[in-house]
Amino acid sequence: MDIAELSRKIYLLLLLALIYLFLLCSVVLSPGYAASADPAADPQFETGKRAILARTGCYLVDYSFVETDAVKPGYTVDHRVYDVNRNKSVKEWIFAEYLSSTRIKLQHVLFATDLAGKQKEDSLLKHTGEDWEYNAPFLYDYAGHMKWTVKDLKSTPHLWTRRVTNLDDGLRYQCAAAFNLSNIYADWSCDGYAPVPGRETRDMGRKDYNGLQRTSRVISYGANWLERERNVKTIESGDTRTPLAKEVGKTWYVRLPDFECSEAQAFVKPRLPFWLLLNETWDKVLTGQRSFEEPPKPVHPSRYERIMELADQYMNKDLTNAATHEAAQAAVLKIIDENSQNRDSNTSGERR
Repeated sequence: MDIAELSRKIYLLLLLALIYLFLLCSVVLSPGYAASADPAADPQFETGKRAILARTGCYLVDYSFVETDAVKPGYTVDHRVYDVNRNKSVKEWIFAEYLSSTRIKLQHVLFATDLAGKQKEDSLLKHTGEDWEYNAPFLYDYAGHMKWTVKDLKSTPHLWTRRVTNLDDGLRYQCAAAFNLSNIYADWSCDGYAPVPGRETRDMGRKDYNGLQRTSRVISYGANWLERERNVKTIESGDTRTPLAKEVGKTWYVRLPDFECSEAQAFVKPRLPFWLLLNETWDKVLTGQRSFEEPPKPVHPSRYERIMELADQYMNKDLTNAATHEAAQAAVLKIIDENSQNRDSNTSGERR
């Protein structure tokens, strides 16, 4: 073989190698590939999963909020401090349910004790939920006036989406962000808009604003964890949002021995099958196909009250029985339908 022929073959091999590398990079760097790649090989997925699961267990919960600055001219800062443990101790049992290989639901179960350590009567409560999903294809973005619109996330992979839910697993607010991988303690920060929290309307008697611009930072310290918030109370009027006041808040979760939450664990056991069905039913509603809207004014009895009554009815029934499961799910869907507007009509579809 002469030198010219050898050079030609080497040139062709190099050309083929370059073409192969180009095609490989095109696939690997595409958003579709990133979202479908094995998450276990992604440090973002592993860090987030460890941080989320580390937050399960029994905790003393101490949260407080206070206004710091007036934003709207003429408004006077409300200096009252919302302090949940002023005259009691609030505890939570937090447990995890895997909803898929990339989706973890943290369910909080709250109860209170007096300062002598005795459990307060009727204080056990299925509290808020946190539905965490890695590479979620969409989220429900709160648009104000009790309406949530669908935001597509397929072009922004490698994010953890946190959906904070109401006591009946309905929507409160969602936000998508990555965990910070450079700090010694894993933390997740995100900005989003949300309805007014119940602590303000129920406990503080506030009626002068109707939205909250939230900045949340969740930090896992191994045994304990902290959520810091910097929020702006907001007045909604038509399509206009007017900032009213700034507030800061923090929630400390201090780990306790599991036996201190034994009452909460016993509370969960007979109710868990219905709670899982409830979560499954919401997935049939919140499919990402269209927006979700609730009545602008409270409905009586509320959706929460009706669903909790239904939970009591099904607590001792076998929800693994197909007919019983179907009847319970149909009853939940009926309540959601009657307490919402513009609901996704394709309730038979599975979550994408």
